[in-house]
Amino acid sequence: MTEPYALPPCEPGGPDPAAVAASIGEWVTSPAMAELVGHFGGAVPDGPVGSVLDRVAEFSQVWDFRAGVRERFDTARVDYGQDLDPRLRALIHALGLDGREHPAYDSYDHVLVLGGGIRVALGRTDYTARLLAGGLRVRTLTGLGSLRWRDDREHREGIRLGLDPFETEADMMTVGLRRFLDLPEPATVREGEGWWHRVWAAPRPGVEEVHVLAAASTRPPRRANTADTLVGWAEHVHTPTAAERVLLVTNAPYVRHQHCDAVRLLGGRYGCGIETIGFDDLAMREWGRPLSTTELLQEVRSSLLAMRNLHDAFAPSREPERVKPA
Repeated sequence: MTEPYALPPCEPGGPDPAAVAASIGEWVTSPAMAELVGHFGGAVPDGPVGSVLDRVAEFSQVWDFRAGVRERFDTARVDYGQDLDPRLRALIHALGLDGREHPAYDSYDHVLVLGGGIRVALGRTDYTARLLAGGLRVRTLTGLGSLRWRDDREHREGIRLGLDPFETEADMMTVGLRRFLDLPEPATVREGEGWWHRVWAAPRPGVEEVHVLAAASTRPPRRANTADTLVGWAEHVHTPTAAERVLLVTNAPYVRHQHCDAVRLLGGRYGCGIETIGFDDLAMREWGRPLSTTELLQEVRSSLLAMRNLHDAFAPSREPERVKPA
């Protein structure tokens, strides 16, 4: 198995359409994708990259174990057996859903910590705090989240960990940042219809400002998703420029599809550079959990849909040459 595929590039100045299309085409027509699709009775077709993406994304409904609405921890489980399961997991790894663990640079204009459940929020904020302690310099650090109400499992886990009370996903992010950065009460609190924003000024060396944003949903009554939080950051916290670098912190196996959303929504609109990393092995051991193969397949589907959206947004005016699966 070859090294996992790199993420679509996005340097300051914005994404290069040809480079993005080439990266996406190589990924969707890769031997790993062809074999994975084949194990479920499908085939990666020949054709222009856009139409290949459409066909494979449509096929990926076979991996929709959330029924379109469930939270990730409610994903259905399927037993693929001792022979097939390890091969499926190896192919998924080769598709590069995890990304890199360490940032490429020592300094960024902005770091965005993406939100999730309580252990996800703690893992991402723990890792970010250790990056800062190791010398990473940033102008602003923002924890992103939604107003999704915490469930009973998260409530019990918070009690077990001795955390301050929290009610929403964004509150979980606040708890994590306050715990690992030793933050006091926020200096400023702003709010509007369906969102709020908290600010800490110059909380520690190497960081000028810390923010937490509870983003508004564009699909009420459903919670804000990753795209909503990214757009909310640009609207309520900081509008990036084409000279700036933005680092996203998440964790495996969500790196690829969240990176693609950020390239499309931030890199494309504002021209900023986008880099996305997953947290390291230490954070994974402390805060992560083993994921089932069905959960991983669900994230392959999420990556396909995000890659298709990215391709549609930045495809060159003429389709690249027809490609054949390797």
